[in-house]
Amino acid sequence: MPSLKFSVADTFDDLRASGLARPAAEKFAGAWLACFLVMARGNIFAAFTLEHAQLASVCGIVGAVVTVALLVQMDRTTDSVARQATISAVATFIGDIFAHPSHFPPQWAEPVVTAAVAAGIAIAVWYAKRWMKTAAA
Repeated sequence: MPSLKFSVADTFDDLRASGLARPAAEKFAGAWLACFLVMARGNIFAAFTLEHAQLASVCGIVGAVVTVALLVQMDRTTDSVARQATISAVATFIGDIFAHPSHFPPQWAEPVVTAAVAAGIAIAVWYAKRWMKTAAA
């Protein structure tokens, strides 16, 4: 009989770190949040619309697919903060280009800002996961 999971961290322990589902879910969430925040252009409350959520979802889904496509070709036994930030930035950049046209010129500016925010989120998540592992040990 499977045991009950009492925290979010325990729930994700079932998804192996060497698998593809966990990194895809993390990159989807990071790309979605980054796209949602950058599209808001500082006005977070005006961004709570179905259209913004849908565009951010497209960015996140494309980012997750790009992440899986990259990870299939890589050695997944090593993990570094630079690698996670780079994968997140590249995947989010491509996802944002597919999701919608830029809200401000030049055309590449918004995807670059979104990619930088997603890389920052990936760095924060990477350090938070390491901190949780050391705190649990």
